Amino acid sequence: MAADYVSPIDERVAEPEPLAPAPASLRGSRAVLLDIRKNRGAEFLDRVETLLRAEGVATARVTKEIFSKPAALSVIHDIAARGGLVVEALAD
Repeated sequence: MAADYVSPIDERVAEPEPLAPAPASLRGSRAVLLDIRKNRGAEFLDRVETLLRAEGVATARVTKEIFSKPAALSVIHDIAARGGLVVEALAD
């Protein structure tokens, strides 16, 4: 599965950091799919989950209380404990 990297960091205000080395394969990895409750986010994550599982990635789903507030610490700890990859559905 090829993908382009899009940085969430605004390069105008922060120095870019080098990317971590990409693994040769995702097979055997664990991914957490974070639904922040924006419209159609769950639909997007359903598709991503299907693609990841086809690549041999174990997945878990986590949902924020509401998109307009930061995630609760319990959600952040749950994500950190469950996987090495995170996919977050950010927009409608």
